[in-house]
Amino acid sequence: MGELFRLNNPIQNYAWGSHTVLAQMRGVPAPTDQPEAEVWVGAHPSAPSVAEYAGDSTALNVLVENNPDTFLGKNRSCDTFPYLFKILAIDAPLSIQVHPTDEQAQAGFADENARGIALDAPHRNYKDQFSKPETVIAVSDVKILTGVRDSAQLEELAVAFDAGWLKGLLPVKDAKALLTSILRLDQQAAQKAVNDLLRASVEITQGQDASELVRKAAELVQLVSLKHPGDQGLLVAFVMNFIELSPGDSAFTPDGQVHAYVEGTAIELMNPSDNVMRAGLTPKHIDTEELIKVLATDQDAPTIKRAQPVNESTGVYAMWDERLSVTRIRVENQPVDYTFEGTSTLLSVGGNVTVSTGDESFEVTGTESVMHIGEPVTTRISGCGELYIATHR
Repeated sequence: MGELFRLNNPIQNYAWGSHTVLAQMRGVPAPTDQPEAEVWVGAHPSAPSVAEYAGDSTALNVLVENNPDTFLGKNRSCDTFPYLFKILAIDAPLSIQVHPTDEQAQAGFADENARGIALDAPHRNYKDQFSKPETVIAVSDVKILTGVRDSAQLEELAVAFDAGWLKGLLPVKDAKALLTSILRLDQQAAQKAVNDLLRASVEITQGQDASELVRKAAELVQLVSLKHPGDQGLLVAFVMNFIELSPGDSAFTPDGQVHAYVEGTAIELMNPSDNVMRAGLTPKHIDTEELIKVLATDQDAPTIKRAQPVNESTGVYAMWDERLSVTRIRVENQPVDYTFEGTSTLLSVGGNVTVSTGDESFEVTGTESVMHIGEPVTTRISGCGELYIATHR
């Protein structure tokens, strides 16, 4: 038997979040007192959704732990909820970060446990034993940094910005070697490089003859410097691929890939993990040596993908795991029929829709969710809004 029920999702108040985006989705007064960065949908113990299930309001991780057959199915491969689903509201460049592989996460988690580091300690790197591959889907225009630029771009930027620190590192053996050298620059040299980049960026933006690559790099330097003045993470950001996503575009970030989000509103699906190694642009714990340890050798730019079929009211994004998918549904006064399968979660990014089965219905607006478990359930979705449904089969 299939079931649908409502989820109430926590909001994370990180410094890089927006004071308006999530509030406007929810229809509450804006700006908010605190920045609102992420909506978390899932059963991660750090911030689980609360399920309105069987007449009670219960944290989803508790329900999953107590009833894995019901919430994950009898054919599951493990007893952990299979994904973490998010809305990101990015108002400032967030931390330059890398996520570990499963093997690295398991080893790091065990090591920090053995050293007696509390799970909620601010200097802890490994909050769980899972890798964190992730796919971001642009809801608005989104700017991201991911991977490392190719040699030709690095050389052009080094010359245009007269970046002696970068010229001295080229050519490099591989992307990891370049990032490692930058992260290990001594503080005095790194600070001079940051100041020189900012000064050069001003001259470039005031000129008329810079290439698009150089101009956008200069704009990035100024944006990062405005939000994170003097931060040495700027040097890493400078050598990363700067990618602009249009609404509907998606990009995948594998384990070991350096990345950071710059601005915009997006959906994100990932493994159920909160393991993050940071290298700058954040007030949170930075551990550059641990980040270097989990860096992948290759840091290629992602292939940008869109939902299939393109430009239809309902489209599906394939994920890194064939058991996972994200379905985007746009409802504009014409109802859409949709069948929920597996362990799936509907998440609204705006508008007002009704999800009906015939026997029951759910009113859903921005940041709100409905979850499905068990056998397939056919629904009719009506109203006007934009929805994303994460599914694990």
